[in-house]
Amino acid sequence: MPTDSTRLHAVFDLAMRIGEGLLTNGAAASEVTATVLRVTSSSGLRNVSVQVTFNEVTISYLADESATPFTRVRSASDRVQDFARLAAFEDVSHGYLSGELPLDEARRQAAAIPQRQPRYRIPLVVSGFAVMGGAAALFFGAGSLVVIAATISAGLLIAIGELLARWNIPPFYSQVLGGFVAVGGAVLVALIDHSVSPSIVVVSCIIVQLAGLSSISAVQDAVTGWYVTAAGRMLETLMLTVGLVAGVRGGLLLADVIGADVSVSAAMPLTFTTAVVVVISGLGMGLGYGVGTQVPSRLLLFGALVASGSGIIAHLLSSASLDRPVAAAIAAFATGMVATVLGDRLRAPALAFVMAGVIPLVPGSRIYSGLLGVGDDLGAGVAEMLGAAEIAVAIAAGVVLGQLLASRLMPYFRRSGIAYTPEISSPFTTLRRRRISLGSGRIRRRRRAAVIEPSTMTGEMTALSSTMFDDLSFLEDLEPPSDLEDGTGRRPDREE
Repeated sequence: MPTDSTRLHAVFDLAMRIGEGLLTNGAAASEVTATVLRVTSSSGLRNVSVQVTFNEVTISYLADESATPFTRVRSASDRVQDFARLAAFEDVSHGYLSGELPLDEARRQAAAIPQRQPRYRIPLVVSGFAVMGGAAALFFGAGSLVVIAATISAGLLIAIGELLARWNIPPFYSQVLGGFVAVGGAVLVALIDHSVSPSIVVVSCIIVQLAGLSSISAVQDAVTGWYVTAAGRMLETLMLTVGLVAGVRGGLLLADVIGADVSVSAAMPLTFTTAVVVVISGLGMGLGYGVGTQVPSRLLLFGALVASGSGIIAHLLSSASLDRPVAAAIAAFATGMVATVLGDRLRAPALAFVMAGVIPLVPGSRIYSGLLGVGDDLGAGVAEMLGAAEIAVAIAAGVVLGQLLASRLMPYFRRSGIAYTPEISSPFTTLRRRRISLGSGRIRRRRRAAVIEPSTMTGEMTALSSTMFDDLSFLEDLEPPSDLEDGTGRRPDREE
């Protein structure tokens, strides 16, 4: 398909804006790459290569072997937790792929998304995370005093984090201060009432601070071959966790000076009442996290239900004497599958449901136990921290496996014309000989609409706009090169 310079710049501008928007809002490198390639390939561009790193998206296009490569690089801004913007970028990309949005309109909408006002204002965001902290305390069987303290502490540390972010203070320091605030709330509870368990306040705040980190996407990138991006995200997660550890350790030193007892209490036993508490607290954590991360209102209830479901699954399995990492992995696997199905059915980012679902699985109590043990018994403390890391890896691996399996099963049950399932694949590029496959298994007509399904596992990319079938001359440029055809005009079974 002939491509002039103006149109080439327009297509690249749209692809770069969508890629940056997905990357800054937590999408995995495979999802970013696949979406960008779908945009460029549906525009008729061959030989497009996309590279995604921790904070950069690079697109390169080679018209033919004698042409000069056209390359653009776009740096991603600071990572944010805004699922409303993530959903908006996905809507623009799918609208363009389906032919509902022309190129200029898609560019205009993509450029306007970062300029939109947040769906929920700062006071409501802080309140959402505060509710999440209180629900997390309830999840561990805390009483009213501890729940109130956890709610206030969680809201306070989020408010401090927002203030430091406006002052352009690195998030590492907000994590340090947040950890100190968490222990401070626990110390106040210990001074007010010695009979309660103040450690739950710290554990709840740890869950609030760790929720939303890019560990899920990092593990997804690592297990699927995107090692550079995975390394960057893992280092980011590690540094923010180290900041939290430093803040908690500083607070514990203060607690020792004051003489407050902030030791870890026993786990909540399994009864019918506690199961109900786990379900209710899971709903509260999912709802609070959704409001805090700008999840569209139509998706809040679904995110809360996913969080509640994962929490009760893990609680039941752990109470059945199953190892916590195994229980967390099974619950995470179920979360990944359910999130993928919901994302496809509701035409929404699956990541929003994934992040809500893993909140009850965060090993906040193990991390806190490890921090307490470091001061008394270094070996025991390190063992607890390693146990927490094992649970974290099990959660991420379970989620990715659930998404992978569901994304392969969904095409057989999909009713809509566009796949909203996440792309989980090894790095690939749109080589000329693999750029588009028009086989019977890739694009199907259903009510005069093309079903757009990525084939990322094989390295091929099928992403054709349905409007391209209205003008059959467009398909002439999409035929494979002559050296791939035999004398009858058919492609051989395999490439030589």
